[in-house]
Amino acid sequence: MKPMKMSLGRKIMVFVVLLSVLIITICIVVSGIVFRRLMDKEYLITGDSMAGTVAVSVDGDRVKKITDKVMAIYRSTDVKISNEAQDEDGYEAYCGLYKHLMDDPDYIAVRDSLRKIQDVSEVDCVYTLFIVPEEKTAVYIVDAAHEDIVPPGCFDYVEESCYPYLDDLEQGFPAFITDTEEYGWVATACMPIHDSSGELVCFSAVDLSMNDILTKVRNFLFSLTALLLVLTAVVCVTAMIYVKRRIVKPINLLSAAAGQYSQKQVHERHNEFGSLNIKTGDEIEILLRSMVQMENDIDTYIDNLTKTREQLSNARQQADDMHELAHMDALTGIRNKLAYDKETARLDREIAGGLSQFGIAMIDLNFLKLINDTYGHECGNSSIKRLSQLVCTTFQHSPVFRIGGDEFVVILRNNDFLNVEKLEQEFNRQFDLYEADPALKPWEKISASLGYALYDAATDDCTDDVFKRADQNMYKRKREMKATRK
Repeated sequence: MKPMKMSLGRKIMVFVVLLSVLIITICIVVSGIVFRRLMDKEYLITGDSMAGTVAVSVDGDRVKKITDKVMAIYRSTDVKISNEAQDEDGYEAYCGLYKHLMDDPDYIAVRDSLRKIQDVSEVDCVYTLFIVPEEKTAVYIVDAAHEDIVPPGCFDYVEESCYPYLDDLEQGFPAFITDTEEYGWVATACMPIHDSSGELVCFSAVDLSMNDILTKVRNFLFSLTALLLVLTAVVCVTAMIYVKRRIVKPINLLSAAAGQYSQKQVHERHNEFGSLNIKTGDEIEILLRSMVQMENDIDTYIDNLTKTREQLSNARQQADDMHELAHMDALTGIRNKLAYDKETARLDREIAGGLSQFGIAMIDLNFLKLINDTYGHECGNSSIKRLSQLVCTTFQHSPVFRIGGDEFVVILRNNDFLNVEKLEQEFNRQFDLYEADPALKPWEKISASLGYALYDAATDDCTDDVFKRADQNMYKRKREMKATRK
């Protein structure tokens, strides 16, 4: 017999240890989450309370005056700078537009009032904000910080969790927590400030640093971990004693009985297992080795079959994907020039066999170079995709190909072949609708030239003959459109 790599007792002990480690990890994670959520809730409540205190403590009329002055400059400025863009060109010049307001008596009075509250509380920062709902921005009005003051007129984007409250600013915003590299773990709360007439002026905001609580959480988790490790050690020792007495010895007896069992004749009565008085034991590996080997052989065989089937399936799928990608236009998702060449080769074979009903429509996007030069290639690509969608929508029963930068080809079949004149009219009419739609951007108001030709067995020997006539008709249409445009 081959020596065992690991006894059953050791395996059980490894299992007990791993299970204990898992339980410790779960306890630590759950405890950390619960403790942090409790702290989060406490800080959010405190933040709301402090923001409310600030809102009722400041002079709402003075806040309104300085807010109106800041927002008058803000609304008259075309370029607005975010508070996070301090390293960008133009930031200093932008802040300079508001710099004189920091010497305004109203600004100073409001700032001093905010600083009194900030200095006597555990608030990290107190400031006022004006919310611009349509821009989803919060514009700084007065910052009570002594250092690193955010200038008035700079803005931050409103947290996404606050979007539902932009429709009714009177209800204020719920406190929220952010964790950033610049400010750390911070609880922020906002409350509306009203003037003496009850009109909403802006919002008071407070930031409470929660970085200190992280240290408390870590200390708590370290203590919990130490306690759980001690308990784990006790459990492991107890488990070791139990395994040796109640498992290892009985399994050794079972193994010996199995060896004796195999030596007897088939017709002899067997009582090896029935005569055992098992109370403790050792290993199960010897007893199960033959079954395990058989199971491993079967599993290996099945695994090999499964892997082979998966490899064949993957190879087939990769081949299909590569074939599809090779025939697909990357920009529009329709078939490309390679697919068109294959289709025309197939049509030529059908022509030789007597094919009589098909046509080719040639479509060319107008003014693509002008769009690229004026609005950029991204807008030009948008125009190409828009035309591709229109072509596919118009000719729903025929294959569509993009064979060049702004050139599309439709092989007219089925209902599209029978109704090509009507479809051409609908296609051209769509451009008038685009032109008349004020909601569309210039590059969305596309136009294109379409020309088509139907296969004529008397004159056409191959699809290329039909293509050339369609191409000529397309250029004829393009000249007509240019003449009309003039």
